[in-house]
Amino acid sequence: MVYKHHQASYSLGEKELSPEERIVVSTRHGPEEPSRIADHLGLDSDQPKKIIDHRIWMDGEYLPTFTTKRCLTSNDFERYLGNYKNSDGSLKWGEGLKGRTVYIAHTFSNQFDIQASDKMTEFIAWTAKYNGAENVVLLAYTLAHSCQERGVHHPHPRMEKPGAKEKFDGQAPLSQLQLMQYATAGIDKIITLHNHCPNETQALCQGVNEELELMTRRSKEINSTLRYHLDFHDVDLSPVVGLLVSDYGEKNLEFDLSDNGKNILFMGPDVNAGEFVKRVREHSGLTNSAFAKMDKVRGLDGSNVDTLVLKDSYNLNETDGIEGKDIIILDDVIRSGGTMRINTEALMGMKVEGIVRDPKIKGTPNKVVVYATRTNFAGGSIDVLSSPAIDDLIITNADPRGPKKMGTLRHKSQKIWVNFIMAEAAKAVERGKTPNSILTPDYIKENNLLKVDIPHGHDRLRRHKNKKKGII
Repeated sequence: MVYKHHQASYSLGEKELSPEERIVVSTRHGPEEPSRIADHLGLDSDQPKKIIDHRIWMDGEYLPTFTTKRCLTSNDFERYLGNYKNSDGSLKWGEGLKGRTVYIAHTFSNQFDIQASDKMTEFIAWTAKYNGAENVVLLAYTLAHSCQERGVHHPHPRMEKPGAKEKFDGQAPLSQLQLMQYATAGIDKIITLHNHCPNETQALCQGVNEELELMTRRSKEINSTLRYHLDFHDVDLSPVVGLLVSDYGEKNLEFDLSDNGKNILFMGPDVNAGEFVKRVREHSGLTNSAFAKMDKVRGLDGSNVDTLVLKDSYNLNETDGIEGKDIIILDDVIRSGGTMRINTEALMGMKVEGIVRDPKIKGTPNKVVVYATRTNFAGGSIDVLSSPAIDDLIITNADPRGPKKMGTLRHKSQKIWVNFIMAEAAKAVERGKTPNSILTPDYIKENNLLKVDIPHGHDRLRRHKNKKKGII
């Protein structure tokens, strides 16, 4: 059986769409993120719940069904009525999404594992294209397998040494496979937040597009909506986090922002986070603030970490070191929390077993704040983050699994809502713009896109400014 190709009438990048041309769906029942995105894109916030049925049969098989045919009997879906009538007035089927761009808001869940969620996403994309959708855009709050972008046969800056190739022998870059499956399922564009390896993911997308070039060429010849081509957009959250520090740091975090942030230290927990941390510092506008990134120097055998050093640091006084500093440690993800534990313990002068502390890490900071774009608080990470060495924790809602596991961590946690950022990134792509060229600090401030949630009972509301370290 041959797939019935629908004729394309537009591609994203030509114009900003009207709300009627957009459809927002989730990959499952329940999450509020799709509803918030729909609302920001000018749609009814209930649309993601009404427009698709996530049916799971008794044997466990998943069957997504778009419910645009309700337009035949319901006033709620009048806008789709034209897709169901031939010129002679008779009914036609299978084109309920014609003229629409479908946004799939994809979040991880405690209900389905990551692999199941990815497969459901592919089913939704394929179903959308089969029913006439012009474009399918994956709004990936977390892009699965982003940390699995390396393989011994791929050129990669961290795969040049024999030890690295030995470590990855027997594995494969599953990120490449997942991107290939997305492209063949009908997804045209991926918009994601603070990707772990954006450059590598972009390169893998280009590789996928090269593999599918013949299919893409044929698709263009027949003007099909099934394009077999992926565009990848990584949304840089450094302007958002920079504004959090400059505009909310004093009130929400009790940071000393005087003298253009002379008392603030922006820190990367490892060398890979360094560029993001630099951009956060720049966007904060705190020109006198300090920067440093922690680096793990391995011994001669290349396996065990011998020394923690401050690498590429500036605006740090060598005599005082980090004494009295307000430190914010920033990373894209916290998994087990092991890296964060080593960093915070080293900063607080605690002995880290088997590791020598760089002599430049001297003095005791005034406070330590940890930021991570996403975490599901797995393993021992809650114990690590509960340490009195960490005063405040900031996360986003990129991984909704996390907040359900926080427990007592809520008393020192704050959350940034990024739905508005995702929706604005989608509109930028519609206009043919790069999201990061639009989402500047000025744009975020002018459009009130930075939303911070401080849970009721948070320590900031009741702790004394002259508290001892770790004592409320």
